[in-house]
Amino acid sequence: MSLRPPSERPRERLPGISTPQLGMVVLLISISVLFVAATIAVLITHSQASSWRAAQSHGLHWTSALSTALLAAVSAQLQLGLREMRSNRFTSCLALLRRSTYAAAAFLVVQAWNARQLFAVQASNQNRLLFLFSYGLLVGLHAAHVLGGFVPLLLVQGRIARREYSSSRHAGLTFTVQYWHFLGLLWLGLLATLAWVT
Repeated sequence: MSLRPPSERPRERLPGISTPQLGMVVLLISISVLFVAATIAVLITHSQASSWRAAQSHGLHWTSALSTALLAAVSAQLQLGLREMRSNRFTSCLALLRRSTYAAAAFLVVQAWNARQLFAVQASNQNRLLFLFSYGLLVGLHAAHVLGGFVPLLLVQGRIARREYSSSRHAGLTFTVQYWHFLGLLWLGLLATLAWVT
């Protein structure tokens, strides 16, 4: 039995994972559960609503490919920025992160335009309410998380500009990169679901 007070006892850690990284994993799992639940709801509704499976379905709009390319650009720029930070190249890292921010903003603009076009096309279809609700649920959830992703993205840019990170200490940047990679994977899952139901 240890006689040291609780404050002096060493903290137990999971092997190979830090406490902040564990928190990030828990966050990503929580978001995944939300998206899986929404996807299951859409798929169940699709299987039970015959009006949704109309013969006039034409698949996803071409802007879905553009959106995917923009998210891929965000992930690529962030990954390159992380590599630059590991070499203490602050200026190039900051430039890459700024480019990723522009690509993320362009993604939101394309999504807003795509939603506007879709709502206009669906306005004359009998099954518009069901499809638009489901599309809005999935894409809207993703867009909300993209908007939320701007917060850490801008925060880490500020810290890089102030030289608060280094090659050995840049956890905030690492977690930001992980979050945006995760958003890219979520987007691919949402595209697969929307392609199935359209």
